[in-house]
Parts: sequence; C-alpha cells; structure tokens
Amino acid sequence: MADKKQKVCLSLLIIAAFAANSFASSATGMLRKEAGNLKVAPVSVSAPLPAEVVSYNSRGVTDSDIARQDWIKAKRLYSDGVYKPKNTKRMDVDGSRFIMMQGFHWYADNKWLNIPGGWWGMLSSRAAEMGRAGFNLIWLPPASIGSYYPTEYYNLRSQWGDKDGMKKAVSSLHSAGMYVLADAVLNHRNGTKDWYDYTSPDWPTTVIVQNDEWKGFPGQPNNGKSSNYDQGQNEVGCRDLDHTQKIVQDEIKIFLRWLRTEIGVDGWRYDMVKGYPPYYVGLYNNATQPMFSIGEFFDGNRQTLTNWIDGTDSNYGKANASTAFDFTTHFNILSAVETDNFSNLNDGGRPSGLIGWWPAKAVTFVENHDTSPRDPNFIANATAEYKTQRMMGYAYILTHPGTPCVFWPHYFDWGSNYKNQINKLVQIRKNAGISSTSRMAIMQATNGLYAAVIDGDRQRVVVKLGKNWGWQPGGNGWTLATSGERYAVWTQNR
Repeated sequence: MADKKQKVCLSLLIIAAFAANSFASSATGMLRKEAGNLKVAPVSVSAPLPAEVVSYNSRGVTDSDIARQDWIKAKRLYSDGVYKPKNTKRMDVDGSRFIMMQGFHWYADNKWLNIPGGWWGMLSSRAAEMGRAGFNLIWLPPASIGSYYPTEYYNLRSQWGDKDGMKKAVSSLHSAGMYVLADAVLNHRNGTKDWYDYTSPDWPTTVIVQNDEWKGFPGQPNNGKSSNYDQGQNEVGCRDLDHTQKIVQDEIKIFLRWLRTEIGVDGWRYDMVKGYPPYYVGLYNNATQPMFSIGEFFDGNRQTLTNWIDGTDSNYGKANASTAFDFTTHFNILSAVETDNFSNLNDGGRPSGLIGWWPAKAVTFVENHDTSPRDPNFIANATAEYKTQRMMGYAYILTHPGTPCVFWPHYFDWGSNYKNQINKLVQIRKNAGISSTSRMAIMQATNGLYAAVIDGDRQRVVVKLGKNWGWQPGGNGWTLATSGERYAVWTQNR
C-alpha cells in the first residue's frame, strides 16, 4: 500500500484545490464560486507454454479439459511479444457521464436461485430494461469457477453460469448500450482440488507468498513458497499471490486479455486491492487497455483511497489512474441518514468523501454486496425505514459528482415504486447533464437538513435531505422534480 508520508504533497494539493471559501445564500449564488478539481504505471514479461496440448472433441470432455485448451490458446494469442492491445479511450476521467449498476448480489447465484441460463441468463433478460432506464455501465461477478476464491481461471462454468451464457449476457448488455466490467480477483487463488495445485494456468507453489497461512512443504527451500512476503492485506481463505513474480504477471495479463477479447468485457473491477501495491493495477491496465477500471480499496479514509488511486498511474495528470469505490462517502452518508445529522457530509463547503477531493476517480455507492447484511432473507424482509434511508442515499449520489453505482437488489427486488424513484433520480441526473466532475456547493449540512446545489451542463439541481420539511431553494425558477420520504430534488434551467 502507498505510504502516507510519500503523499503529503499530493494531499496538500488536493486539499488546496478543493478548499471552499464563502458562498452566497441562494442556490444559484452558491455556484458563482468555481470549485477546483485536481487532475491528479508498465513492464514486458512472458511465460513458457505447457509441454503438452490437450485435444478434445464435443463428447467426453470435462470443463477442466476445455479450460486447459482455452488457456493454451490464450497463451499463444495474448502473451507479451505476440499481442499488443489497441489503445482504448479511457472514460473514467473528468466529465464522465456513467451511471453504473452492480449487476449481482451475494444470493444471486445458482446456489440460491434456479434461473434458466444461470445469473448470466438473468442479466441477458434485464439488459434492455437497464439500458432504457439510463444505466450505461455494469459490474459483473467473477467469471471463473470459485468466484471470489478462483481456482481454474479459464473454467467459466461457475456458480453464475457458463462461458456461453456469459458471452451472451455481455452481448445483450452491449446491445442495450451498456459497457461491461468484469470482476478481476487477482490478489489470491486456490488450487483445483487443494489449496495449491494450480491448473489452467499451471503455477508452482512458489507463487504463494512466504507468510501465507498455508505451511507449505517443510524441508524444501522457503517451504516450497516464495521467498517474498505479502505486500498488502492477506486473505485467509485463499493463497495470497506474489505479484513480483514474472509468471504471475504474465498469466494475469494473458487471462485479462482473453476476457477482453474472447468474452468481450470492456474493463475491470479489481477485487481486494489492499492485498497488493497499486503499481500492479497500473501494470495490468496498461497491458489490457480497459475503458474503465475500479479498485475495491475497502477503507473509509479518503487519504488512503487517494494514495491508492495515485499509485495506479505514474504519469503526469493521472488520466489513466484507476477509479476507486468511495467508501468514505458510503460510511458518511449512511451515518447521516441514520441519525438525521448531516454535518459530517460537509468539509468546508465541499463533500467530505472522496468526491470532495478527486471526483473523476470516485465511484459512489449506497450499498454493495460487501456492505449489505449477509442474510439471504434480508432483501425480502428489509424494513421500511431501512429502505427510506437507502433512498435518501440514492438522492445524494445520483445528484452529486462522482460515478454513482446502484445495487441490483435495491433496484429490482424492492418493488416498482422503489425502482421508479431511482429511475426518476437517474433521469434528473441525465437531463441536467450532471457529470463526475460537475461543480457543486453545500448550502446547509446540519441536524435535520442537508441541502446542496449541483451545476449540470443543462440544468442546476438542488437536493434536500432530512426532516426539515419547510426548506426550499432560494430564488426564482426552481421546479420540484421529484420527492419522497425525507428527500426532494428541484431543477432550474440554466
């Protein structure tokens, strides 16, 4: 992980860039003060081909046989020196207009649901609806068998469906006008039948970091493991990988290129990036040219989030730096709506989350599969108050800078009225022309009231949260665009 001491200068630049002065009292006047926006890396490696190519036909072959053949083919096509990725225009930059859907939840797979075609079939069936609603980016679950504890990378017959089903889902989502992010689980891996028998791709046990919980083979050099120690947070349920090793770097790049080319995904959601230095995200991005990438750096401290983003791109301007999930905003907004005290959302007139420092690289969310309750019955049994608080969160993230992400079960499983409320907020954002870096200012953030004005390209938007029923934006020309329990949104033509 990045060293805070090494980032002092960056921190000061960010704080200076976004420090707010005094604002006028009316909503329009609040925007007269321009809000600053900081615009705040790659090696060549290869691995040998396996000695034997497995042939197979349409009968009598296992999924592992097919996975091995796909791995061998991928090595021939996508290794460094053979494959050069086409330059892709990055879209996680200033002015991004993406509205994202997390396209799954913990209880969406075949272990819990009996869906024709698996979860990939569900995504195919919902693609057109999501596109019509205005979503243009979707995050899919890990494709490989084992999901978040992957084993054979190329074996796509997982709890979410199979390879053909995933390809169909990606095609359907593209047809609906959506870009697709695959979940890249790169920090750790388990073996095919045990914790260390790696196949497709085949790796020796020496890719496992020295201080992994697996004891290895006593008597062998380094107990059969790498001599290098873990460079980040460990994962006790899997073997942590040594990303300094050439074979690990090579095979990850080949696999991600295969997903980009053969399956058709457009970018990455990097899982558990606390587990390895951000340099490697930059390395893998450079090798695969995603149009959008997100890191799951599970931390509420926005300085550490900023440090991580900064470390993913060594170039001036940081245009190709990865985005990160804005856990700071997540924790702050839930605390605010649960207590009706919104003071923690204000940092000198700017948002207190990552969106207040580096909005172009912040993906905001109300909840996701890691933060929602781990209870298969919770979605169906969530209380009205719980739902109200989360909708207040959506009123916040869908009107504010950053790239907002909606959680699948909130949208599809909490009834048509809840979905319609989210749809209205999505349309307000799109109609107003709000982007990831739109100017904004906080008008009030106190007990019972949060109010902010956001400057879209076509309309200004004011959002109010809290139990202060009588507050309205000052000045003329404001139209109430939508409202619900403890939130309201007004618009004004520019």
